[in-house]
Amino acid sequence: MTPPDPSDSAATRNRTIAFTAVAAVLVIGLVFALLNRVASSGGTSKAHSSDSLAGEFDVGLARQRVTTVDRSGPILFPDPQGHSRDIYVQHLIGNDWTAFEARATGSSRQCVLSWKQDAHHFVDPCDGRIYPADGTGLVTFPTTVNAKDHIIVDLSRPTPPSSTTTITAPPAP
Repeated sequence: MTPPDPSDSAATRNRTIAFTAVAAVLVIGLVFALLNRVASSGGTSKAHSSDSLAGEFDVGLARQRVTTVDRSGPILFPDPQGHSRDIYVQHLIGNDWTAFEARATGSSRQCVLSWKQDAHHFVDPCDGRIYPADGTGLVTFPTTVNAKDHIIVDLSRPTPPSSTTTITAPPAP
């Protein structure tokens, strides 16, 4: 019988340590992603029916979000309630905020509006229509800043776009 090679046990120990470290990093990453997802959704769902958008969505502190929006443009949130209605949250002026659907009524999910920072408007990537910075012409949601300085979007009360709204057509070719 040959004595065990000490380099074999060291190699095994090194593989075990490496495997444990990789597994720990993956678990920590998964926990971080899960916590980040929960923190970013922030909304409390109070659904009344399966196709309802009932509930409030807490966007976060207005004083923190205002810097981001004023510097980089409105914040796009994948549907806060897990349906298929993505929203933009936009700072207008002072404590005035608005929230609206991120695509035109009836458009597919691939037609999420694109914010043009220099021009301060949205462009529909599917048909080229232009929407103003305040979301006029889109489904909107009541948005307030509460006493704790949190931006709250009421997803239970969508307001359809006005039938008299004029949206800029894309330039002729």
